[in-house]
Amino acid sequence: MFIFDVETLGVESTAVVLSAALIHFDPEVKPDYQTLLDSAMYVKFNAKEQIQNYKRTVDPNTLDWWKKQHEYVRGMALDPKPDDLSAADGLSYLRQFVRKFPGWEKQTMWARGSLDQLAIDSLATKLALEPITNYNMWRDVRTAVDLLYGSTNGYCEVEHPTFNRAAVIKHHPVHDCALDAMMLMYGKTV
Repeated sequence: MFIFDVETLGVESTAVVLSAALIHFDPEVKPDYQTLLDSAMYVKFNAKEQIQNYKRTVDPNTLDWWKKQHEYVRGMALDPKPDDLSAADGLSYLRQFVRKFPGWEKQTMWARGSLDQLAIDSLATKLALEPITNYNMWRDVRTAVDLLYGSTNGYCEVEHPTFNRAAVIKHHPVHDCALDAMMLMYGKTV
């Protein structure tokens, strides 16, 4: 199965996609947090290209929210980098990553809520490209965690001997994916 996360400049499907991460994992293998981080695929998108060429949107409230985040995460998400990928190239890399796993088309794609799927699928549609996976394979991590572990906010404690919650970098898509996978596999009932 896969776990996916995007960082955006809004909460609408048309929002600029800043970055995305994908992790493929097998819950039977029981990977640890570092293994999940090490196996991640990360893409940083060119935000300016999305605004100019594809009329992707920027929500002022979301931009203000980003400005209040930790300097490292804010810089990683918002600061243009020379190796930022075009929307087409970023989507292509994400699709290639998914398709290298046998049976990818039947594997669950976990995400935290629905915005991630809506934003990445909307971007693919805008570019007339195939989505990274089939629309019916998406599942919500928050709902699963609440149902599995009795939480009411989509989060739970993780019971794993090497897991250190303090090592999680919030709003970094790779870390967000790895944390969600850890909660799905090693969650502790409330």
